[in-house]
Amino acid sequence: MNLMAALLQEFQRSWLTSCIGICLFGVGVWLLTWNEGRAVHLAHSLDETYNNAIVLNPFDKVDRKFSGNVVHISGHVIVNEPLTAPEYGISIQAVKLKRRVQMFQWVEERTPRDDDDTSPGSFNSVNDYYYVTEWRDKLVDSSSFYIRHGHENPREIPLNTVTYIAPLAKVGNFILGHDLKEKFDDFIEVTSDERPEQGDIKLHMGIYYHCEDIWNPEVGDIRVQFYYAGVNGEAVTIIAEQQNDLLVPYKTSNGHDIALLRYGHLTLNQMISAEHFDARLDTWKLRGSGVFILYASSVCLARLLKIIFSRTPFLSGIISAGVNFTGNFILSISISLIVIATAWMLYRPMLGASLLLAAISPFLYCVAGFYNGNIAKNGLRQRAA
Repeated sequence: MNLMAALLQEFQRSWLTSCIGICLFGVGVWLLTWNEGRAVHLAHSLDETYNNAIVLNPFDKVDRKFSGNVVHISGHVIVNEPLTAPEYGISIQAVKLKRRVQMFQWVEERTPRDDDDTSPGSFNSVNDYYYVTEWRDKLVDSSSFYIRHGHENPREIPLNTVTYIAPLAKVGNFILGHDLKEKFDDFIEVTSDERPEQGDIKLHMGIYYHCEDIWNPEVGDIRVQFYYAGVNGEAVTIIAEQQNDLLVPYKTSNGHDIALLRYGHLTLNQMISAEHFDARLDTWKLRGSGVFILYASSVCLARLLKIIFSRTPFLSGIISAGVNFTGNFILSISISLIVIATAWMLYRPMLGASLLLAAISPFLYCVAGFYNGNIAKNGLRQRAA
C-alpha cells in the first residue's frame, strides 16, 4: 500500500481527531507567525527610535529646530490645575483622577446537581439557584434570573465610572500629548479623611457611600472610590516626537507609533532596554502558547504522523519507540523554530540561521544515522562476501 492510500485509510478511521489536529496546526502556525511578525516589527521600531533619539533637557528653552524628531527627556510631572470632585471634597494635582462606582445588587448563583428522584436508574441534571447581594462595578441584569420576584435590580447605575484627565500636563517646558497622558496607569487609591458636605454621602475607610446605613446596604445603593495617577512632582522619563513644545507619538519607518513613558529617571539606553525586555517577555508568553498548540496538534495527528515517518526511512528514528511525548515534543519545537527563524531571517540573519539550524537538527541527526547505518550494513556485506 502506498503512502497516500495508507494516509487516506487512517484518516477515515480517525477523521475527527485528525480534523481537530489540522485545525490546531493552523492556529498554532498562525499564532507563531503573527507573534514573531509583531516582535520583529517592534524590535526594529525600538532600534530605530534608539538610533534617532535626541537627548534633551526638558527645562531648557524649547528649541524648535528639533521639531519632528524623536527626543528623550527626563524630569518631573507638572500639573498646575488640580482635578476635583467637589461633592466628595476631592482635589488632587495629578494627570489622572479615576472615579470607580459600584452598586449593591442581586447576583444569581447556579449550582448543578444530579436529580435521582425520577424513575429508577435514570439521572437528570438540575440546577439549584441561590441569590446573594454583592457590590458590583457593572449592572447585573436581573431580568434573566430564574427567580425574578424579589430579586430585581435597578435598570441603570446613577453614577458612571469615569477617568478625568488633566487638560494640561508638562515635563519641564514640554506639554504631554493625549497618548502620553494615557500612559499614566499606575493608579493609587485616594485615602482622604475629609467628610463630604452632602449629608447623604458617608465616608468610611476612604470609600464614599450613597446609602442610609453602610453596614446594612440595600439593593440600589452605590459606593464610590477615587484613584489617581501621575501626581504632580513625580519623576518620569519620556521618549516621543517633539512637535514644537508638544510631545506626541513618533511614527517609525514601518508605521509603528512609539510613545514611551516610565517612572523614574532613566537614560536612553535604559529606556530602550526595558522596552525590549517587556517585548521579549510578551513574545515568549505567546511562543509558549504556540508550542503547546502545535504539541496538541501533533498528539491528534499522531497516527498519521507515524505512517509518514515510518514510510520515510531516514525519519523513522524519530518514532523508533513509537509516537510518544518525546517525538511529539520534538516535532512541535522544530515547527515552532522554523516559523520563528523565518520571521527573524531578514532582520537578524545570524539569529534566524541559528534557529533554523536548531529546528532541522533532529532531522539532520536522523539522516546522518540512516546513512551511517547503511554504510555499516554495506561494510558487513562486503566482509561476508
